[in-house]
Amino acid sequence: MPKKILIIYYSLTGNTKYIAEIIKEATNADILPIKPIKELNPKGSMKFIWGGAQASMKKKPKLEPIEINPNDYDMIFIGTPVWAWTFSPPIRSFLAEYDLSGKSVALWICHGGGPGKTLEKLKDYIKNSDVLGELDFRDPLKNDPEGAKEKVLEWVKEIVT
Repeated sequence: MPKKILIIYYSLTGNTKYIAEIIKEATNADILPIKPIKELNPKGSMKFIWGGAQASMKKKPKLEPIEINPNDYDMIFIGTPVWAWTFSPPIRSFLAEYDLSGKSVALWICHGGGPGKTLEKLKDYIKNSDVLGELDFRDPLKNDPEGAKEKVLEWVKEIVT
């Protein structure tokens, strides 16, 4: 029986969305973009100040309604940008609301600086899930979109088969 796959991601500047769309193309999975009710402005430097402060304080912003139940899926891909060396507050909100214990999960992060300990923090937050793999991208849209695509396709092939 084929696995039912869900891609969950939050993207402010488009990098994480880019990776999510490649995964969707490779897996024909359902996709769930996480959207906070009050979004940061993706332009200008204030996004770093406000976003970093929210991430550091482990804020959980209210999200727009979610129409998909992740518990209906066998495998879940989760993508987030790195904010202040951790995962984004909208992903924190989602994970606080939905228990992914026992689920097979694959993680990816996108960042403009360094990844910090984002993947470790994310894995600790979902410690009762089975993490099948993880991937890290530095500004894939700016640095090497085609190289990032190849990297994603190879990664997905390893995880899904």
